[in-house]
Amino acid sequence: MAEAQRSSDLKEVFVQRAILAGVPGIIGVGIGIVILAYFQIWLVLGLMILAASIAAIVYAVVQYRKTKDIPDFSLDCPYCSKKNHLVEQPMSDIRCVHCNRMVPIFEGRMLRVFQVRCGFCNTLNFYSEKSTGLICEECDRVIPIATDDESGPSKAFSTYAARDDNSAYDLTLNEAGTKHEEVINCLQHMLALNRNQVKQILDELPVVLLSGIPRKKAEMLKAQLETHGAYASFTETKQ
Repeated sequence: MAEAQRSSDLKEVFVQRAILAGVPGIIGVGIGIVILAYFQIWLVLGLMILAASIAAIVYAVVQYRKTKDIPDFSLDCPYCSKKNHLVEQPMSDIRCVHCNRMVPIFEGRMLRVFQVRCGFCNTLNFYSEKSTGLICEECDRVIPIATDDESGPSKAFSTYAARDDNSAYDLTLNEAGTKHEEVINCLQHMLALNRNQVKQILDELPVVLLSGIPRKKAEMLKAQLETHGAYASFTETKQ
């Protein structure tokens, strides 16, 4: 599902159209007036330029006025509490323009976000009802979070400690699948790249997305990609 469009982005489109049409239109009006005033031999040409320029100015005014009619849906980021302005209620996750985090959305409902501190480095991390696992943003270690498992997070922590793997791994994207938009949005969030950079990556498959990451992080990112229909794998980084 496509990400909800931001009202600021839509305003930028209309303003850009207004500028691209309005500036040449104003210049054209000036040229047309000069031709009509001093070059009577080119009267028809002057009238054509003047008419086209006026039409361009009218188009620019119409495009600019459309910015006043753009709907505005305000969404408070659960991480930084700042407002994000959209043209409609989002039905899928969106990225906060202020803190750059993904706001979890399910069927048009913003999910609760929880806070937990890493037991290793004391960094504050966030997770939502959508989260199936959590990797510390600072030290890349697994942070146990509450699950439906009766064993609870304590067992998850002990299991991690018993199987700690200090090796580094490379995460490779092999196939993008058929849900291209979902995969593009996922990779934008995962790699902090823009849309064009992600598309370039998808044109060069298979490609290594991340290198030298912990096994747990590789497993989680692989699972995340596969939920969007892509196929990824990870192998131990060659020394």
